Amino acid sequence: MSAITFTEGILTSVRPCRNRPPAIHPGQAKRAGTARGVLIAAILVGLVLLLPLTGADAASPGSGGAHLAVHFIDVGQGDSILVQAPSGKTMLVDGGPVDASDRLIAYLKAQKVSRIDVLVATHPHADHIGGLIEVLRTFVVGLVVDSGKVHTTATYERFLTLIDQKNIRFRLGRAGDTIDLGPGLDVRILHPSEPLPENMNDCSVVIRLQYGKVGFLLTGDAETEAENAILRSGADVHATVLKVAHHGSRTSSSPWFLKAVKPVVAVIPVGAGNPYGHPHRITLLNLADYMDRVYRADLDGDVVVTTDGTTFQVDAARSRP
Repeated sequence: MSAITFTEGILTSVRPCRNRPPAIHPGQAKRAGTARGVLIAAILVGLVLLLPLTGADAASPGSGGAHLAVHFIDVGQGDSILVQAPSGKTMLVDGGPVDASDRLIAYLKAQKVSRIDVLVATHPHADHIGGLIEVLRTFVVGLVVDSGKVHTTATYERFLTLIDQKNIRFRLGRAGDTIDLGPGLDVRILHPSEPLPENMNDCSVVIRLQYGKVGFLLTGDAETEAENAILRSGADVHATVLKVAHHGSRTSSSPWFLKAVKPVVAVIPVGAGNPYGHPHRITLLNLADYMDRVYRADLDGDVVVTTDGTTFQVDAARSRP
């Protein structure tokens, strides 16, 4: 595994991979509503849950070497991101396709995950939620955050049914909401807002994490329309690490959006030899304006970014020539 360390975005050294944050301890949370119930209410009344998902204030990054680890898991042509907060809480954003379920479960167990405090389904396409079905069956999940975009597929139906059967708290993720992963880590939803766009990808739940000086922007499959809406909202999108939207498609990562984000590191979740031509050459050229190295799941495997809030280290499972 290759490892690169940065200080405030500047390469400082290359060193071996360090240990990951400690394991998560299970807990219980009260039910907030059924998956179908929340979606039906949103559809019939035209309303969504606009209250913050949490009310915790963010504090300064913890002392004593507390680290945030963000794992961009190689699930082929799909997305799955594990966030291990300095507090010990976990968030899983998407789960890749169904055929990546075994690989995803094995990865989570290897990281000593026993509970997922927050599970986010950015949007209901199968390459993002397929693997979440087995995650729901295997792990204790405290809260599910969903885009609320209805999709009439068997995969999405199984996803919602399992949430109801396991009595898991369910919320719609909307711009302005915050997610509590413990002190020191600020987690905010930047998109979507009502009314939801027609384009399924543009309904993606977009999340920004900030830990000290280091920020992460997790974009789902958001395309140009969603990028423009986020910029018009005036939200702070600046981030050290960008999860490139829609597997590097040319429909995302517009030059004006990248100019606002100003990423130092980019990670593209993309499957080897995919039939879509991802990542697109234009997207790679746009990213090259900001960095010399773009990490790709098809070339680098799992990519893990670990930070103490000041410096950050990038670990790739495979080394390129």
